Amino acid sequence: MEKQILVITDLSKASWHALIFGMEIYKKTKAKFFILHCYKKEMLKQGEEKLKSEAGLQRMMQGIGFRKENFSHQFETISSPKKILDAVQETTDSFKIDLIILGSQGDSAGINSAYHNWVSEISQNLDFCPILVIPETCKFDKNTFTEIVFPTSFNNSYQGSELKPIIDLAKLTNAAIRIVDIQESNGALSEKQLGNKKALMALLQEVNFTSHTLTQTTVSTGVRLFIQSRNSNMLSLYRRKQGFFSRLFNQSLEKDIDFDPSIPVLLIPEINEKR
Repeated sequence: MEKQILVITDLSKASWHALIFGMEIYKKTKAKFFILHCYKKEMLKQGEEKLKSEAGLQRMMQGIGFRKENFSHQFETISSPKKILDAVQETTDSFKIDLIILGSQGDSAGINSAYHNWVSEISQNLDFCPILVIPETCKFDKNTFTEIVFPTSFNNSYQGSELKPIIDLAKLTNAAIRIVDIQESNGALSEKQLGNKKALMALLQEVNFTSHTLTQTTVSTGVRLFIQSRNSNMLSLYRRKQGFFSRLFNQSLEKDIDFDPSIPVLLIPEINEKR
């Protein structure tokens, strides 16, 4: 089945790198990439801004033409005067988007809310579609892409449809999923947690995975040290409003930021039927 992928661009080098990263992941897969750019809707300069947006998208299409390797990949550009959250919602609904890809400038994902940038705005507010945020300095290499880190406290159960994005990426890249259970104390797992752990492992049977436990550390420190010690290639977070996602990234002051991944981050939304 053809994958429908939305790449949101600000016409920067980071956005271009994110598009290439996505093309490399889906190199052997039939996929259609929708490249969306939102320009400022200023009455006096709207025509000028629209022309700049369309010209920038055209440059991206020309660049794709020079390096296109998978002829089953299709591309469509969208230039929109709408606010970015509205444009993404509309595009996702219209084309039944499977994955949203964002490129973050610099060497980190930049999705912490304290940064107040467009990447953090999208990652914090869009919870209806999986989002893959790719730092500008990250390049996809199938030979070194070996594992995806998935932290969980085992306090929640998962549906198979919720885990489909991470399972699909693991299959595409032949990467293993590393389940990381972080306990701030040395307490044993409850009966409920053990049941959720068993159910999660059953859902991941079709891919290679291992389970790891860290104790006496905070969530942010534990995830960071695990990634650094193993040179992990991707972090995946389950997007419940309470839990790992909120504890890692909903910081109010810049000085409080103690975790901002320097690897791609896959954000998995909670399926609506569970709410």
